[in-house]
Amino acid sequence: MMPLVQLRDKSQITIPSSIRKELGIKKGDYLEITKEGDRIIIIPKIVVDKSSVTLSEKGEKYLQEALDDIKEGRIKVNNDVEEFIDNLKR
Repeated sequence: MMPLVQLRDKSQITIPSSIRKELGIKKGDYLEITKEGDRIIIIPKIVVDKSSVTLSEKGEKYLQEALDDIKEGRIKVNNDVEEFIDNLKR
């Protein structure tokens, strides 16, 4: 049986501890909330300070190429994982 939660004051919910433990979610973690049809999707996220990330020269080159591809519209949007895998195979 799925756990049932109740919407509290200020629209707060409590994620059941079994799910939090399974996903490694802790107090203070960030969660992305999206809607798909009539469902609410909660996705754990990690926020990384941009200044704390350093790339090798090769990594910087790949990042710039990726940013250029996005800017020039040379990207393919995939609707699901299967479509992504099919596109990789091509």
